[in-house]
Amino acid sequence: MPSQLFTPPSSTADVPTIRLPDPERIFLDRAERFDALAKDHSLGEWLAFMGRLSRAQHQALQEMTDAELPDAESLERARIHRMPPLSTASFPRPSTWRDALGRIIELVNDDAPEGLRETLSTLMVTSSEGLEKLADQLLSGEPDKNDLPRLPLIAAALQVLFTRLAVQLDATRLPPMEARSICPVCGNLPVASIIRADGPVENLRYAHCTLCNTEWNAPRATCLLCGDDEKLALHEIDGDDGIARAESCESCNSYLKIIYQGKNAHVDPVADDLASIALDMLVDEAGFERAGPNLLLIGAGGE
Repeated sequence: MPSQLFTPPSSTADVPTIRLPDPERIFLDRAERFDALAKDHSLGEWLAFMGRLSRAQHQALQEMTDAELPDAESLERARIHRMPPLSTASFPRPSTWRDALGRIIELVNDDAPEGLRETLSTLMVTSSEGLEKLADQLLSGEPDKNDLPRLPLIAAALQVLFTRLAVQLDATRLPPMEARSICPVCGNLPVASIIRADGPVENLRYAHCTLCNTEWNAPRATCLLCGDDEKLALHEIDGDDGIARAESCESCNSYLKIIYQGKNAHVDPVADDLASIALDMLVDEAGFERAGPNLLLIGAGGE
């Protein structure tokens, strides 16, 4: 088995190992991609709403304040020990995410699908303690089945918080994790990986965090979960556009989607993942389990 520690080619000085999200564009670009994907799609109404949710996330991100990083000593200790500085397992979560949740609900409530409005109303009257418990459930990966309908909204607000935190970090002082399946910022799993086609990162593969939107360089044709490079296979839907494929690994029985930016310059790992649920069904039927969640799909078969 090859080493899971990977460093980009040294011959290209401009190639970043870690790419932090752009706070001005990450959710807006995602919203525009959802809009495009919604056209003539069997899930068009839902994808269009996800576009509105992404715009609400953008607005909440621009308004967010008081999202403070750990102190310098804690950041340095995390760097030395090669640990995610914002690990959701240990980082005290700033309460400002609850303000983001309230703002998101306010922005999407009027044109939310009818079936979602009761969920939104319930969240609006949930206590701070109750919201924190929901957040703990989501991030622990052990949700209560009765709470599943509320978790995608909880996830949307937490994504805003951790994106705001991530952009304040210095990417050059974030060493890649020894386990390539772990986000070097928050310690969460990737929602998908993407083969980039822009500038100095052309043809390089980056894993995209499901929570904080950070991307980290990873070797191609290697399982992100276990590091195997021999028992891999690519799956796709016959007649599809080739933007999304699933890379399965027989060594650990997992799969993760790969999104190809060369097929469309405007792809987004989160949006294109949700638009390719049929591919999940195909690989699930083949007996593979998804390596990382799409937090916006928790409760709808996407854990």
